Amino acid sequence: MSDKSKVGLKIRSDVLNDARDTFPIDQCRCLSEFTERALEYYMGYVRSNRMADYLSPTIMSSLKAVSDESTTRITRILFKLAVEMAVMNNLFAASLNIDEEQINSIRHECEKAVRRTNGDFNMNDAVRWQKGG
Repeated sequence: MSDKSKVGLKIRSDVLNDARDTFPIDQCRCLSEFTERALEYYMGYVRSNRMADYLSPTIMSSLKAVSDESTTRITRILFKLAVEMAVMNNLFAASLNIDEEQINSIRHECEKAVRRTNGDFNMNDAVRWQKGG
């Protein structure tokens, strides 16, 4: 014997008709099962005050996949950029005769310039800066 109670509810006709049309889509056997699931879902949402816990697992899965894909893409791009920077640094180091103190001074000034421009610092800016402009 089930632990269920029979209750009478007043529900707007349009909501009831929509529920009758929707419950088979949710693979519920009957309108009562659909109503019970809907109530459990909504009560959990109200109790938790956190909508993310009650978002569709499909939506959450899709968001995670997009996030993971973006992270992978960014990581690959950063790796390629780091390799290119290492090549460039080695080429400059092989052709220039500067000491570590000068390197640290330039690094400090570059960091300030990048912060000031919010990362919008390119080769033209560097040429102007080196020429005192």
